[in-house]
Amino acid sequence: MSGEQTLIKIVDNRKCCGCTACASICPVNCIEMVEDEEGFLYPKADEEKCIGCGACDRVCPVLNYKKRITFDETACLVQNKDEKVLKESTSGGAFTEIAKYVIKRGGLVYGVEMSDALVVRHTAVDNEADLNKFRNSKYVQSYLGDTFKDVKDQLGSGRFVCFSGTPCQAEGLLQFLGKRPENLILVDISCRAVPSPGVWKRYADYMRESHGEIQSVRFRDKGLGYQYSTMYIKTRDGDEREGIESAPWLRMFFSGMITRPSCSECKFRSPYRKTDLTIWDCYPTYRMAPEFDENLGTTRILVHTEKGREVFHEIRDSFRIHSISFEDVTEGVYEMQLFHTGNPRRKEFFEDYQSMRMGEVIEKYFPETGKVKAKKTIRRDMNKYGIDKTLKHILRKE
Repeated sequence: MSGEQTLIKIVDNRKCCGCTACASICPVNCIEMVEDEEGFLYPKADEEKCIGCGACDRVCPVLNYKKRITFDETACLVQNKDEKVLKESTSGGAFTEIAKYVIKRGGLVYGVEMSDALVVRHTAVDNEADLNKFRNSKYVQSYLGDTFKDVKDQLGSGRFVCFSGTPCQAEGLLQFLGKRPENLILVDISCRAVPSPGVWKRYADYMRESHGEIQSVRFRDKGLGYQYSTMYIKTRDGDEREGIESAPWLRMFFSGMITRPSCSECKFRSPYRKTDLTIWDCYPTYRMAPEFDENLGTTRILVHTEKGREVFHEIRDSFRIHSISFEDVTEGVYEMQLFHTGNPRRKEFFEDYQSMRMGEVIEKYFPETGKVKAKKTIRRDMNKYGIDKTLKHILRKE
């Protein structure tokens, strides 16, 4: 955005995280979130409607970022005692218990679901039966729509609300609200980077061409175990599982090729956050909590506020818990301390993305070479016969 004008205009894509705070705050609704050529949403103002109030600039979490003053953060590792919840969750099933805490108090929980049309979006639930929508990671930037406005309305009515999202979405909501309501619980999902929703839409169409009707997708399925999580696609004709070494979408994501430009300069990569709780997965589990090394999934939790402590105290009996120091749980964590540097071929990728079919793009940048096939076979065999766990234990002893 330009600091010399009141009309919002993105002059550097690295300075916009797409949180929708600006569009949500506009008093005349002149800002629309518009998809660019890379498939990301950016704010665009209607010049004729704009009244030049500058509210959009003042609410931006990137432009107005202030480093958080540290709290006496506490940390632990958890596994949900409910086997069904643990199995369906990406990691240890922590968020389900936070959400249940809110719902039992008549509250509303905002999280991310994948629709039947494979659209990744924020939505709200007020009953425990629907919490399964929020389980499992979604490796796509979520569509927020009017979520911030809805949250504000619910809070204003006195309702207890939990909002979960990426760190930038959480900070965007706080900026939009202007103050921290007592009836709000903020949970951030520690984030590596967010992939393009536009690229995902084309990839989903590509999968339909290859597999027919897609009934469901899980980006982090634990059908073959937590240590060998896979991308799982369920179709009417059968199932497919691909690990990180071979699944095209996972390879694209982890390469940095399709992630949002602002992720390369993320201001929110810090262990000291403005949310109440931060949750994320736990690798390698055997080094931090040998008793949890059961290939079932474990969640790391950071508590940032007094409210966060109160919530965790109330739900702690739902977990198996391993205490760990703040320093140990965050040491070397990519998402906490380092910038995502992207990929040197990113520009070239998106140039081809504009003119080539998705299958052709995948074949050019992420072909299934003999090396990829070999990795896939070796990893599956090691997992099948438990060799991977044996090797880890040998290395641990060393």
